[in-house]
Amino acid sequence: MRAELIPPEGWRSSPERWLGGLLCQDLRSGDGSRLLAKGHRLERADDLLLEAAAPGDLHLVFLGPGDVDEDSAAVRLAARVVGEGVAAGRPVESQVTCRARWRGLVRVASERLLALNALEGVTVFTLPNGMPVEAGRSVAGVKVTGLGIPSAVLQEAEARAAAGGLVDVLPFLPRRVGALVLEGLSEARRTRFEEALRLKVGWLQGAVREVRYLPDRGAVDPGVLNSMAATSDLLLVAGVASIDPLDRPWRALVEAGAVAVRRGLPAHPGSSYWVARLGSCDVVGVASCGMFSRRTALDLLLCQSFSGGLLTPEYLASLGEGGLLARELQHRFPDYQGEGGGILEAD
Repeated sequence: MRAELIPPEGWRSSPERWLGGLLCQDLRSGDGSRLLAKGHRLERADDLLLEAAAPGDLHLVFLGPGDVDEDSAAVRLAARVVGEGVAAGRPVESQVTCRARWRGLVRVASERLLALNALEGVTVFTLPNGMPVEAGRSVAGVKVTGLGIPSAVLQEAEARAAAGGLVDVLPFLPRRVGALVLEGLSEARRTRFEEALRLKVGWLQGAVREVRYLPDRGAVDPGVLNSMAATSDLLLVAGVASIDPLDRPWRALVEAGAVAVRRGLPAHPGSSYWVARLGSCDVVGVASCGMFSRRTALDLLLCQSFSGGLLTPEYLASLGEGGLLARELQHRFPDYQGEGGGILEAD
């Protein structure tokens, strides 16, 4: 691949100097309309358009036998980048956009993506890891920055991408959710609570199987927890006190045979939550019904669980980076039903 600058007297008098060259810039007429686009391979029939554009110096790149043009390279690389739930489109201005096939959670192979972008001329950019998206959302872009790329570099990029893709959109699973509320709520607050819960769970493709209210936290017993866990994939216990190891709901959970995963999370709001495992059911304890605010650690846990991820100690510890869940991080959370969307706001 070689670049060549041809002055006006050169391209006017010697067409053979520019034949087969790729334009490094758009060529436009006097009124600003585009006559020839960047990346266009010049042909003999383009001589009149060159005269009309009068570009001055002509900047061209000539591909050698071992080079791949930008569109072909982007298509080949995109085929290695897309994984489960992601589809690559056609190149537009040499960039291939990759979109979600379904609603789900974005997963990025960060180390392989870093290795890929370390190659000169290769650019692959994605949405943040762990971001929930709707079907059709753009999740990645693939482009080579030059008008072409050496075949050896492209082959190395394909090897670094490896098989299986760099970007997946994990579909949300039809998980069953139960909720045990340990607070006294008015009828209106109960209605609002359940509407918000069903809105979130429904967006994630799940179903709320049961909601129980037990204002007397001292009445929580292992039998209640076991019976609810038996019909749920995820059980939410609202109104717990995570700082109190003698809190009756926690003691009842231990007596029921649950395995503690973590007490307290490196995220705010949500630092007082706890997570346990009872049989095949994940149990998440939250401090109050304010958990149904738009931005809490619970929303992150829901996305992880519904996309088939485990609520492991390692995952929970990883919440610390970006765990300050300010309004600026709204992109990390599902939109549920648009701005406001019936979700309870934190006090």
